[in-house]
Amino acid sequence: MSGVTTNIFYGPSKRCDFESAMSSSTSRKKVRREPCHLTNVNRLLGPPIGWKNFPRQQEALDYAKEKSCGCMSFTYEQSNGQRYFMVAHPETFWYYDSRKPQYERHTYEIITEGHPCKLYFDLEYDCKENPESNGTKMLETFVKVIILFVRQRFDVLCSQEDVLDLDSSTSEKFSHHLVFPTLVFSNNIEAGYFVKFVCTEIDKFLSEDHNPEDNGRFYGGISTSDLLDLKTDKGLFCDQSVYSRNRHFRLFMSSKLKKNVPLLLSKTNKYQLSEKAHCDDCFNKQIFLNSLITFGCEGKVLLNFTNITSQISSQLGNKYTQSDNKSECYTSYTNTPFPRIDRFISDLVFPGKIFRNYYFPSVNKLVYSIVKNRYCGNIKRQHKNNNVKYVVDLNEMYWYQKCYDPDCHQYRSNGTKLPDEICFEYTNRIVDDLSDSQLVEVVDAALLTYEL
Repeated sequence: MSGVTTNIFYGPSKRCDFESAMSSSTSRKKVRREPCHLTNVNRLLGPPIGWKNFPRQQEALDYAKEKSCGCMSFTYEQSNGQRYFMVAHPETFWYYDSRKPQYERHTYEIITEGHPCKLYFDLEYDCKENPESNGTKMLETFVKVIILFVRQRFDVLCSQEDVLDLDSSTSEKFSHHLVFPTLVFSNNIEAGYFVKFVCTEIDKFLSEDHNPEDNGRFYGGISTSDLLDLKTDKGLFCDQSVYSRNRHFRLFMSSKLKKNVPLLLSKTNKYQLSEKAHCDDCFNKQIFLNSLITFGCEGKVLLNFTNITSQISSQLGNKYTQSDNKSECYTSYTNTPFPRIDRFISDLVFPGKIFRNYYFPSVNKLVYSIVKNRYCGNIKRQHKNNNVKYVVDLNEMYWYQKCYDPDCHQYRSNGTKLPDEICFEYTNRIVDDLSDSQLVEVVDAALLTYEL
């Protein structure tokens, strides 16, 4: 690997030169700029040394999935602001990335959708807007809260020594990344469910009537005043938006473009490496590998968290009216408490539209009556007279189609999962008290008075 420079590894910074180098193999200079192609060869001394650059993210993700062999997808910014994508083994990537000048290192891991990942956090706040905030104390309290909930929800013990703390704070902004290398979720959406649950529990506790001066205590004896300190001008200092699909997460010793503030090991970090490093380079390499969100997850017990519960009724507002049916039912000609799902169903049934919706909080399900689109999956065509309905199960976060036609009364299409972005936003779980057949009876009874 030592015969290859970082310029050859990353390629030229201009897009036109990049594409030219990728397309031509006649020029020796351009051939030297071409990336090595990965091969599924088990080397006795180290990881695969090949890599490959791509102009588009999906191409890199597809290639990494095809080649496997421990390789991951990364993205990096060139000086022109353009992001390029690369597939390489993390150790190969580190070898070249660590040899780049610090001011040129703007690299990110792609937290690939659906892949197992470590529990991670992005904690930040504006220092000028929050002059009274003590970042070090906030960080310590937050880690204690996470450790308590991990033990409570998964019966897994961990300590502050199991938390890798990286820092890129400035006088203007507090910014830390936390990584729990031993806690692995089945994917980052599931990790996001857990993080959102913890933040909701904190907000719920603080919304109650507590005097910071009294002995009010949160879980594990954490004081009310300590929890209040986690609040900033924009709410909790935990960024809950970093659990989206194919998220770019900044790498250890890398900085954002035009900001020479690298992500380094925090001075308050207590994380202990499992193996002793014999030199600074070895130490930094181990920190880098441990800080990767989707690397080193093999063989770990995968955690899942999809059973979040909350009160829905408080979200209903005055535009819903309660019916007299045997099950509590809220009906509306406008929107449900779930506008993202409303828009999704509207797009799904276009050119039809939602005539009326029904929300059953006792079973946590939505029913949409559709007009101007009578397509039925049972007969594979439009019904002549009867309309169709779409049911969304908020317990399992999927939808299916049913009919008002007597011949298709018992038909139910296969369930299709809602998009991950919607699943993450609406993570309310309520025990399903009614069977599907009972739900059909309730819905049909509610519709008797309406002519669709």
